Amino acid sequence: MRNNLARARPDEWLRGDLFPFIEECWSNSVALVALNNVVAARLTAIDEIFHSVHGAFKPKDETQLVPVLLFLRSFSAFRASVMVGLSLPTDAFPLQRSCLEYAGYAKLVAAQPELAKLWLQRDDNLAEVRKKFSNRAVREAIEKDDAELGGIYQHLYELSIDFGAHPNEKGVLGSVVKGSLATGNMQVMMLPGDSLQLQHGLKTCARIGICSLKIFNLIFRDHFAKFDFDAKIAAASKSF
Repeated sequence: MRNNLARARPDEWLRGDLFPFIEECWSNSVALVALNNVVAARLTAIDEIFHSVHGAFKPKDETQLVPVLLFLRSFSAFRASVMVGLSLPTDAFPLQRSCLEYAGYAKLVAAQPELAKLWLQRDDNLAEVRKKFSNRAVREAIEKDDAELGGIYQHLYELSIDFGAHPNEKGVLGSVVKGSLATGNMQVMMLPGDSLQLQHGLKTCARIGICSLKIFNLIFRDHFAKFDFDAKIAAASKSF
């Protein structure tokens, strides 16, 4: 498939550091996939599950439409988290949290269909939406069908917050070059390379993608079964 990568860069691309930095992120991403083929293959397997089921949805009303729309956003957030995580792992955690929350909201709406209209009219009753769409409500909606999955959801939700979705110490300090604080010249890595930080981020991308798909399977079980979901998610969930 043809794209613009082989073309000469426009003048504005070469001015300043921003766009050359983005290109360096892309270059690092290609190298990291080559060096981490097992993780890359697992992420591809998860993506293929998202992709295989997304085109066949046919929602008939708003109570079906909202979970489908949230599935599509979760799919996009998964891809975005992998794209960013290959070069900027800390910055991928807010996207991972989005992937997870889209799935959680979908489960809550599926469990309480009357919430679909409230969600669609969010600006008309913001306080009520915030009350109904709490993390506790989402977790309980998942736990009602699968207590173990509800616990996994909560663990990954909190992990994403700890490592970058909120400005907490693990996300901030993880990029500080070890030993540089004692030198009086602190160094921070924006592109960490093939590090423990990056490995952790990519594996968490996989775990969150798997968890989100399992939540959607609670909602769309018959639909997912058409695409051999149980076998495919089992293969994608094998230990690294």
